[in-house]
Amino acid sequence: MKLFITKAFIMLILFTPLSHAQQCAPWQQWQTFKTHFMSDDGRIIDLGSEQNITTSEGQSYALFFALIANDKTAFDKVLNWTEEHLAEGDLSTRLPAWLWGVNKNNVGNILDSNPASDSDLWIAYSLSQAAILWDDRRYRILAAVLAQRIMREETAYIKGLGLSLLPAPSGFEFDNKRYKLNPSYSPLFIYQQFSKLYPHSPWQELHDGSANLILETSKQGVSPDWIMFDTNKGFYFDKKVTDLGSYNAIRVYLWASMMAEDAPYKKQLVTQFAPFIKTINKRGYVPLNTYAQTGNSDKRGPVGFNAALLPLLATANNDNDAVTMSIQQKLMVDKSFSKSRYYDSVLNLFGSSTLDKRFAILADGTLQPNWSDECR
Repeated sequence: MKLFITKAFIMLILFTPLSHAQQCAPWQQWQTFKTHFMSDDGRIIDLGSEQNITTSEGQSYALFFALIANDKTAFDKVLNWTEEHLAEGDLSTRLPAWLWGVNKNNVGNILDSNPASDSDLWIAYSLSQAAILWDDRRYRILAAVLAQRIMREETAYIKGLGLSLLPAPSGFEFDNKRYKLNPSYSPLFIYQQFSKLYPHSPWQELHDGSANLILETSKQGVSPDWIMFDTNKGFYFDKKVTDLGSYNAIRVYLWASMMAEDAPYKKQLVTQFAPFIKTINKRGYVPLNTYAQTGNSDKRGPVGFNAALLPLLATANNDNDAVTMSIQQKLMVDKSFSKSRYYDSVLNLFGSSTLDKRFAILADGTLQPNWSDECR
């Protein structure tokens, strides 16, 4: 009887929506992230990595978190650092380099100048929404310029696939009309929002083609990290680009869970990933590796993987919340990752804020953080 009461009490705590006071209070997890991973001038540091690297990915995610936390000071710091150090001082004239680091003499510089299209999308999206929510004209102009550059420099019309997002401006298009693509680089709600904001650019076409890419490459219920496409034979894997899904693919499920219930393709995606949800329910944790050709999986994923899948588990499980509850209990007990492990922390911020409904993303991709209406 005591065990039953304990479980019932925990279920009540874990799945009761945040109160008005909780929603409007400072977001403590974001404060923790800033304390441990963000420098005073706005650089997000991958602690423990060689050369204490910073990626455009980290900068882009921090912009989104700062926005849903209504933290304009942090937003501007991150944006300014990104512009100064990754874009040669002007984001309107070049896309940001994806990798920056510090050498043995403690001098920082760009390590790889090739941009990363997923990060560029998140930067442009966060700017576009910040422009609306904070009524900032500079953000609006910069978002539009970045969106235009992404469309011009990081997409390609691929025969048999249509308009597609390339992972970067160079390095992913090969001879004999072959391409290397990444399903996790395409949060569909960003494309939906850009098709609304920039109706004269083919964002809707990119949205539909990207949805098809995700669905076609995850027919066994799990997504690969990378996929090759040949205009003659379609999608394929080889020795270098295998069907492994892990640190990249985990975001495919996360982005799907952030979509509105009535968003295009949301129901198809939840249905498509049902076998993966079944696997997680059976094992009690999110696997580290999945294999797109068979749907098989192995090993135990890090804590961030579990956090990233919480929103989709909550949506898909309905009457079976035991696994969701177990995962969230563990996240509440052991929070050591939030002070030292960048990627786990990022996935947890996305997963927990989605599950707690700190924000909503409408079917057209519009971002609605709680503070925008309830906390003024």
